[in-house]
Formats: sequence, structure tokens, C-alpha cells
Amino acid sequence: MNEKKCNGYESMYTFLSEDDFLKHLENCEECKAEHERMQKVSSLIQEAKPYIIEKRNRAKVLKAACAIFIIFFSTLSIPLYTVGTHMYEDVMASSMTAEEMGLPVDEYGFLYIN
Repeated sequence: MNEKKCNGYESMYTFLSEDDFLKHLENCEECKAEHERMQKVSSLIQEAKPYIIEKRNRAKVLKAACAIFIIFFSTLSIPLYTVGTHMYEDVMASSMTAEEMGLPVDEYGFLYIN
């Protein structure tokens, strides 16, 4: 065993220099086993990296497509909405009320039926 007491893989990896850490791995079986597990995890991450990058790129394309759709939809729908509002106001301004048509109405402007 090394002169230094082992404080665990994480602390030794963090606080020792690379050379000292490699020397420690030669003497400490627990840290050596943990280091091998970490190397396996690292290789799995490196293997999955292209797929993760591809997934991120697809997400970026999807976000861009959604933004373009929203911009396109809003540039078309807002003018159509304002045209529709103006048409409604024009129809209401040009239409006659029941009183103007000569029909019997009460004091509220509703048709008066006997």
C-alpha cells in the first residue's frame, strides 16, 4: 500500500497529480477497480456521442421549423383578422336597426310583439 492513506477514488483523482494518481492505482485495488469502471463509462459515452449530437441537431431543426411556421402563420393571420374586423364594422355600420326599418320596438330597441 502507498504511504498516503486512500481517501477514495474521487478524492485521489481530484487532488493528486496524474503521475501520482497512476502510481496510486498500482497500489490500491479498490481505486483500480473504480478506475476501470469509469473507463468503461467513458467509452460508452464516447460511443453514444454521435447519436446525442445527431439528436440535438434534429431538435434544432425542429425548433427552427416551428419558429418559421409561427412567423408564417402570424404574418398571414393578423392581416386576415384585421380585414375581417373591418368588414364586420362596415357591415354593422351599413345595416339598419329594427327601428329604422319601421318595426315596432320597445324602449330598449328590441322588437315589440303583441
